[in-house]
Amino acid sequence: MASSKEEGAPLATDIRTTCPICFESFKTPRILPCLHTFCHNCLSSYILSTCKTKESPVGFPCPLCRRFVPAPSFSLELEKWSEHIPVKKTFQVLIEKGDKLCDACQREDEDLVASDWCESCSDSLCAVCAKAHKRNTASRNHTLVPIADFCKVPGGNESFQSAPVVCQEHRKRVKYICVDHEELCCTKCVCTKHRKCTQVDDIEEAAENLRKSERIKKLSKEISQFEGSFTKAKSNGEDTIKYIDDTSDQIKEESTELKDKIVNHVNALLENHLSELARNAKKQKERFASFVDAASDRQFLMAQYLHTLEFSEDTPAPVLIQDYYTIKRQFEHVTRSGFGQVKLKLQSHVPKDLTGILKFTKFTDLKTQMKSVPLRGIDFTSAKMKLICELPDSNGDITGGCFLENGDIILIDHNSNQLFHYSNATLTHTTKCDTQLQDAVCQNTSRLLISKNVLTKKRKSWGFIGTFNLDQFEDNKFYIAKENRFVFGLAISEEFVYAACSEVIIKFDHNGRTVQQYPVDKNTFSVATNNNNEIISSSCDTHKVTVMSNSGEKMYTYSTNRPTCMYSTVFANHQLRYLIYPRGLDVNFTGNIFVAGKDSRNIHVLTPKAELLKIFAIDSESPPISIKLKENSNVCFVGFCETPTKVYEFQEDAIWKLTV
Repeated sequence: MASSKEEGAPLATDIRTTCPICFESFKTPRILPCLHTFCHNCLSSYILSTCKTKESPVGFPCPLCRRFVPAPSFSLELEKWSEHIPVKKTFQVLIEKGDKLCDACQREDEDLVASDWCESCSDSLCAVCAKAHKRNTASRNHTLVPIADFCKVPGGNESFQSAPVVCQEHRKRVKYICVDHEELCCTKCVCTKHRKCTQVDDIEEAAENLRKSERIKKLSKEISQFEGSFTKAKSNGEDTIKYIDDTSDQIKEESTELKDKIVNHVNALLENHLSELARNAKKQKERFASFVDAASDRQFLMAQYLHTLEFSEDTPAPVLIQDYYTIKRQFEHVTRSGFGQVKLKLQSHVPKDLTGILKFTKFTDLKTQMKSVPLRGIDFTSAKMKLICELPDSNGDITGGCFLENGDIILIDHNSNQLFHYSNATLTHTTKCDTQLQDAVCQNTSRLLISKNVLTKKRKSWGFIGTFNLDQFEDNKFYIAKENRFVFGLAISEEFVYAACSEVIIKFDHNGRTVQQYPVDKNTFSVATNNNNEIISSSCDTHKVTVMSNSGEKMYTYSTNRPTCMYSTVFANHQLRYLIYPRGLDVNFTGNIFVAGKDSRNIHVLTPKAELLKIFAIDSESPPISIKLKENSNVCFVGFCETPTKVYEFQEDAIWKLTV
C-alpha cells in the first residue's frame, strides 16, 4: 500500500515543555493538583529543601503559585513523595512524539499525521484510526485528546480531577471499593487481593451513598474544628517567637546595665554571655519557626481537605471516593500524629555573689525550658478542676448520663429511676421510668440509648438497652438489646454500642445485634471507647483500669496499691494517692482517661496508655460515682450519692510566663 506523509506544524514545545525550575525540557514531568508541572528531579529536590527543616511535614507549597499540596501519603519517606505524584502524560507526548505520526499506522509501516492522542493507550492516532478506535468495543470508552488542543490550553486538555483513577498495583481503572480495607479496586484486585473481603461495593453506588449520607459533612465538621486548633497553634508559635525576641532583649538590657557597674571585670564575660544568648535565641527561634511552619502546613491541609469535600457533588465518583478515603486516612493520621504545641521558658539567673566576679567563668546561667502540650488539649499535670455550677434537684444516686450535642446534660438517677434534662444548668424536663436505670448515651439528636434492669420475682436478672425519645422526652419502652444479666454503663461509637455487664463487656451494633463479648474483671460497671476503637473499663473488684484493643487483647492497665485498712487515720490522710472502687470513667477527645474513685473520693486522669497524669481530690460530702466528658472540650460533670451533681472544667493553673 502506498504511504503518504504530511508535514505538520512544529509543536510549540519551547515554553510548554520547559520545566520552570531548571528551564530545560521536561524529564519525567510531574503534575501537581494546581496543574503546574515540573521535572521529577526538580520537584523532588524542591520538596526536600522545603520540608526537611519542618516538623513532621504534611505537604508543600507549589513552587509557582504557592498553593498547598498535601503529601501523597503520610507513610512515605520525604524522598519518595515525588514518585507518587502523577506523571503529566500529555507533556510526555509533546516531548517524545515530536513527529506527531500515527502510532497505529507506523506499526504497519505507514506514516500518517496524528490528529488525536488516546489517554488510555498512550498512542497517537490519525483521523481514520481515531474513528476506528472509538468504534471498537474494547476501546470505545477510551478518552481521545485532539493533539491541536495541546498547544491551545496550558497543559493540554488533561484535567487533574477528570483523569481516570487507576489501581496502584495493576494500573487499571478502579470500579469497586473494598469497604473492609477502604481501598479502591480494579476488577483484578477484586478477584485476587480482596476476594475474601466481606463487602466490596460498586464505585458509583458507593459514591452515591456517600453523597446521601452525613459522612462528608461530619468529616468536614471535624476538619473545621481541627483547623481552628492549628490556627491557634500557629498563632501561639508566632507569639512565642516574639516573646523570645522580647525576653532576649530584656536579658540583654539587664546584663548590660550590670556590666556597666563592674566593667573592669566583666567585659570578657559579657562577650561570652551575649554570644551564648544570641545562639540560644537563634536556635529556639529556628525551632519555633519550624513549628509554626508545621502548624501552618496542617492549617493549609485542613483547608485543602475542606475545599475538596465542599465540591463533592460535582466530583466524579472514583475521584470522590479516592479523595474521601485518602482525606479520611490522612486526617486520622494527622489527629493521631501527636503533633502538639511547645511552650518555652527562657531564664537568666544572675549570681548573688557577683562582686566576686573574678571567680566566675560564666556571666549568667542561661536556661531554656520547654514542654509539649497536646494540640487540642491541656497539660493535666498542671491543671485544676474549676467548679462551674451545681445542677439543682440532682441529689439522688447519679450513676450515669451524657452531654447532648448542643451542650445540654442528661442525668440518670438510679435510686428514683428518673431521667433529668438540664439546659444552661436549669432543669427543663424530668421523667420517671418503670425499670431500674443505670446509664444513657446519645445516639442522635432525637434519641438516647439507656441501660435498665429488672429483677423478677423469681430473682432472675434481666438487662435491657432501651430507646428514649428526646423530642417527646419519654421512654419509648422499646429495647434494641436484652440480656439475662444486669446492664450497667454504656459507651457508643459511630458503629457500635458497648455495655458493661459486671463480668463481661458486650459490643452490639446499632440495631442491637451482639458482635463480640469481652471477658473482664468482676464488678465492671463502666466502659468507654476512644477514637482508636480501644475499649476502656474499670473493675470495682480489682480496683483496676484496663485498656483493651478492639480484638479484646489487654494492652494497658492502671491501679494503685490498695491500703491494708481503708478506714484508718493513715488512709484518711493519704487517700488522694489511691484509686479505690473506680465506679465511673470516661475518655476525652485526646484519648485521656478520667476515672471516678468512689471510696478514694478522687478523680484519676490517665494518658491513653493508662499512665497517671494527675489525681484530683473531690471536695464533697458524698463520694463520686460517675464522670462524663463533654465532646471536644474539657468540661465534665461528676455524679454523687445524695449530693448535687457538679459541673467542672479542667483548666491549666496559669499560662507559662517566661521570666528573668
